Amino acid sequence: MFSIVIYPNPILEKVAQKVAIPIDIETQDLIKKMHKKVEGIGVGLAAPQVGESLQLCIIRLDKDMALKKDKELDFVMINPIITFYSELESQMIEGCLSFPKQYYQIDRPANIIVEYDTITNYLEFISKNGTKPIVKKKRLKASGWLARVIQHEVDHLAGKLFINKGGKKIDEDKIDGSQIID
Repeated sequence: MFSIVIYPNPILEKVAQKVAIPIDIETQDLIKKMHKKVEGIGVGLAAPQVGESLQLCIIRLDKDMALKKDKELDFVMINPIITFYSELESQMIEGCLSFPKQYYQIDRPANIIVEYDTITNYLEFISKNGTKPIVKKKRLKASGWLARVIQHEVDHLAGKLFINKGGKKIDEDKIDGSQIID
């Protein structure tokens, strides 16, 4: 298994490379390892955070964190592009696995539309050896917590850091774990 890349590693500020479709065996293996790595420690993980400069991220929302209308809880986003940002913003506290014990109150658009490739048989793909991934294009409208998580992860792929968003730094003792993005 690999470890989480910690800032100031330069890969975190580098624009990641597009993933070739169909995805190769190495990238399939990376997706499975990233899925396992983020389990229990965060809600999202971008490939640069594990030292791979690739445009992919894992989203793993706990059912308690997601809104009832969020059907997407556990999936991979490959080559994501956010095509719409709402003017309406929301403010939440964010943390990041690559920035241990650092938390910021960040304003982000409350609603987005993101287009990406995904593995439609994702849960079967990650859990059963020999399962071939079925990759399809997807368009997702996201709001609230899901929109925030996606924006945070897509920023990682663009080499953008949440600490540079201009948010107010929050003391660690005022944070509960449910507020940490990845």
